[in-house]
Amino acid sequence: MQTIIDETGDLVVEVTQKYSDGTSRMATFKVNRGILKKASQVLLTMLVSPHWTGGPQTTVSLGEGHIRVTEVWLRVVHNVKLTYTLQFPELWQLVEAIDYYALDITAFNPWFANWYAQQPVPPKPAELLFPAWRFDHARAFAKCTRDLAYDHIGHIMEKNPSMLHQYHLPSRLIPEQLNAAKGRLRTVLFRGLWDPCNSLLRASCACRKETLYDYQHHLYSIEVWPLETIFLNTSIHGILERLDDFSYEPRTGACSQCRQNYTGIVARVVSRVEEYFDGLCLDCLDRSKPKTGDIDLDYWRHDKLKEWEWVQGCRFPHRQSTWFFSFNGRKEERDRLVKKRKESDRTHPNYLHRFGTGSDSDGY
Repeated sequence: MQTIIDETGDLVVEVTQKYSDGTSRMATFKVNRGILKKASQVLLTMLVSPHWTGGPQTTVSLGEGHIRVTEVWLRVVHNVKLTYTLQFPELWQLVEAIDYYALDITAFNPWFANWYAQQPVPPKPAELLFPAWRFDHARAFAKCTRDLAYDHIGHIMEKNPSMLHQYHLPSRLIPEQLNAAKGRLRTVLFRGLWDPCNSLLRASCACRKETLYDYQHHLYSIEVWPLETIFLNTSIHGILERLDDFSYEPRTGACSQCRQNYTGIVARVVSRVEEYFDGLCLDCLDRSKPKTGDIDLDYWRHDKLKEWEWVQGCRFPHRQSTWFFSFNGRKEERDRLVKKRKESDRTHPNYLHRFGTGSDSDGY
């Protein structure tokens, strides 16, 4: 059965999908030749070059491919009624098709946003990372990175449910920056819970020892202490939920220094950790969008930016920590600086004297 992409189309596109049981199925699509030519240089070459089978004909075979994926990219290219029937792992095949035919992926970003919004059950965060990043969905990327930082137990790793393992995030994002953000959450939590201990250890009153013991024992009784041990098998959110049950009041007769509001202290720690990280921001990751107007000034002013500057040009509001970890996740400027230094060195008389004009020998 033929699928009509363009009612006035002058070309039929064929694609054959092969299945694991050895069977195959062919589908045809009625499309507009001119629109395909404008969509990418690859399609233009295929349709006009005599070296491509069927170039000048009214039917062109794309060979082996995925039928639903083909329909999606043909509809996006033609800007006609879209379909959102792709299964989650098929998103990777869509990306493969976009790359193979050199299509403009930004044209697919609205399609992905609608696809994502229609999912009755959100994809697993570790699996959603790549599609959200590749289709530039800032809120989805922020949500899944935040969920992983707060809910994942152990080292965070990206997951790919497809067989196309060449598609993944840059390594500077996963695991580097996201695990760094998770580690920071752990540090903020530990410091907040440790502050009362630090105060009691410096005290000189007779009740300091039993107060210190009681405070830590109450943390121990709800299974959040010692934190480093608990953290090995519990997520940040899991620990925060346990801390909601914390309640401790020093014994009668304790001095005023020991009689702190420990329940309130812990509640404030929980609140601070819960609000600390909003996920990674795709706009802050984009080197072409420096917050100060200059990427180098961003680096030097990273701890002096005003609150409104953190979210300047971003598609969702977030706190300074999101900007910080996203900024550090940008592609290293080292490559740019090393390249600039090489080019400068090659024009220097000492370089020419030592190495001539041959291949690189400077060891950078």
